[in-house]
Amino acid sequence: MSFSAAHFVVGADYFESLHGHNYTVEAIVSGPLDPNGMVMDFRDIKKQAVNVCSFLDHKVLLPENSESITIEDKDISYDVSIGGKRYVFPKEDCMVLPFPATTAELIAEYIAGELQLELNYSVKVCVSESLGSTGCYDAKGPQ
Repeated sequence: MSFSAAHFVVGADYFESLHGHNYTVEAIVSGPLDPNGMVMDFRDIKKQAVNVCSFLDHKVLLPENSESITIEDKDISYDVSIGGKRYVFPKEDCMVLPFPATTAELIAEYIAGELQLELNYSVKVCVSESLGSTGCYDAKGPQ
């Protein structure tokens, strides 16, 4: 599964410029086997993950709870300030996400949280920005 999006990341001593990735997404589901010997039909989890990816695709990903990135809601746009720069994006081109940074790990956590799984199942979601740059989130289901 994949999506393309732009974002900023703030480090301890730097502000990245706006840039984009062709993200890839992997979901690994664990749980008890059904009578057919499957944990879950791959088609079901893939359909859900593709749906979540479609909401992120071709968007500017903005972190709603960042201490370093300011997002002002201006009717039809967002005014975004980061590291002395100011950007204005049409709202329809943005996805404001409920976390402090748009890292691969937090995007993976967001995707995992959007997946509907049975009780006693868990999912590990990994999001890659590029080959060798992957962040994962392991969501343990209720035990």
